[in-house]
Amino acid sequence: MAAKKDETKKPAAASAAKGTGAAGAEKKRPAAKKPAAPAKRAVPRPAKRVVAPAAEKPREEKPAVAAAPAAKPKAEPRPLPTSPVAGEVVLIAGDGSVSGSLPLPAALTDGKTRAGVLYQALDVALSNAHLGTSATKNRARVAGGGAKPWRQKGTGRARQGSTRAPHWRHGGVVFGPNGRSYQRRIPGKMRREAFAEAFAARAGAGRVLVYEDMRFEDDRPRTRTVVDFLGKLGDTGKTLFVTPDIDERTARAAANAQHVAVRSVGALRTVDVLRHDTLVVRRDALDALASRMTLDGSERGAGSAGPSELEGAGVGPREERHGGGS
Repeated sequence: MAAKKDETKKPAAASAAKGTGAAGAEKKRPAAKKPAAPAKRAVPRPAKRVVAPAAEKPREEKPAVAAAPAAKPKAEPRPLPTSPVAGEVVLIAGDGSVSGSLPLPAALTDGKTRAGVLYQALDVALSNAHLGTSATKNRARVAGGGAKPWRQKGTGRARQGSTRAPHWRHGGVVFGPNGRSYQRRIPGKMRREAFAEAFAARAGAGRVLVYEDMRFEDDRPRTRTVVDFLGKLGDTGKTLFVTPDIDERTARAAANAQHVAVRSVGALRTVDVLRHDTLVVRRDALDALASRMTLDGSERGAGSAGPSELEGAGVGPREERHGGGS
């Protein structure tokens, strides 16, 4: 009986122990926290602000800006001296002063106005000045390419004979320029008429002056002498000195002068007359200029340029035979 009582007590004790253990575990677990309510934000009420007017600051006076320097007055163009008599030109002394007037030869003033002839002469002159030296290398001129790049058969590639073929890199050019001549020619009579028309137009506008000779200090050609000489004449613009033959002193003195050139009678061309504003002709060169208007070119003055000067000016013997060209 006692044993049975003990057995009945054990399950009760075990169940009690279990109960106490579960209760203890529940006590140990922390209670879940409730989520905090969002804090209420205090919304400020708009306050009415009264902006006080800012005190006006005294304006600082800016220092007076110095007036810009007055622009230099443009120099008025000085007209060239002209002759009151039609068909005459002003004669200039060696010091640059006007010493009188001189009639021009009729061949230099009676040029017919033919725009077509003048245009053709100018077009031919500009074309003859074109050197035409631009050239490319064809496959015969390109260096290399003498050996066959690979054998004819068995490689699987296209047959090739040279690495300088046009379709190869560094190959020759097919239809590129290889130099050509732009030389053209017009009849000598047309050239003379065009030259006479251009010269007569300059003379009619008062842009032809005749001078005796230019005086150089100590016979030394100086650019200053040429500049001073032209400054006494007026605004000559692009100026061309025309001498009967090669004048080394005048050429050396005018070499460094801006917009000044020197030509002899034989080297003078229609393009030179058209490109320059004023022609300053030496007195002893008028007859040689007039003889260029004749049909026979051999009637030029004895002081005209020889073949060497004409070739140096880019004119061949052909134009020399026809009166020196124009």
